[in-house]
Amino acid sequence: MTALATQPLLDALRTHADDEELIARVRPPETGREFHLLRRDADVEVWLIAWAPGASTGFHDHGTATTAFTVLTGSLVEHNWLGGLQLADIGPGDARAHAPGHVHDVRNVGSLPALSLHAYAPRLDAMHHYHFRGDRISLIGAEPGRP
Repeated sequence: MTALATQPLLDALRTHADDEELIARVRPPETGREFHLLRRDADVEVWLIAWAPGASTGFHDHGTATTAFTVLTGSLVEHNWLGGLQLADIGPGDARAHAPGHVHDVRNVGSLPALSLHAYAPRLDAMHHYHFRGDRISLIGAEPGRP
């Protein structure tokens, strides 16, 4: 994945990350995650996700979309499957970007809520879900992108 491929996504994240009013309006849920669509056009889709403590995505990919995300408040841990498990702590201002097909599980393992921004290009058309088996992952299902 090239910097050129992810630059529009990182730019979209920066645009919304500076919106303090947006951050102030969102109240994290008591359990799970809550999704807020911020932008959807022909090129990029941007979502704000509010995370309760203990919330997790489960292992998944984003279909054909290149992805980028950043944490606004709180912290998240990304479990990446790259032929083996790798962990990354992500705090406020940290950004991650991945090529299509990248499999990961993002979790709020802290005791406080978290807010994160996620950008997809092209728009999120599908997600594939996986079961982590310690030394491998296996596909368990697919779903279309969010409406």
